[in-house]
Amino acid sequence: MPYADAGDFSASDELAGLGLDSMGVVRLLADIEDRYDIELPDDLLNEETFDTVGSLWQALSFLLNVPANPPPRNRR
Repeated sequence: MPYADAGDFSASDELAGLGLDSMGVVRLLADIEDRYDIELPDDLLNEETFDTVGSLWQALSFLLNVPANPPPRNRR
């Protein structure tokens, strides 16, 4: 993402604010599906899922069967 640096993300960081546009969503979706060998169901392919880092993590954590609330990380 154009405006994302190597630092940590906050759950409230808006993906659009980090430079994710509609084409970026398509690329990110393909990367996630390839990397984790999953397919996001159609009901998760919406603006709410790709609104913030936290909303995307919530959707993915369900599919990957991992905790939905990872421990907070310090921002750089």
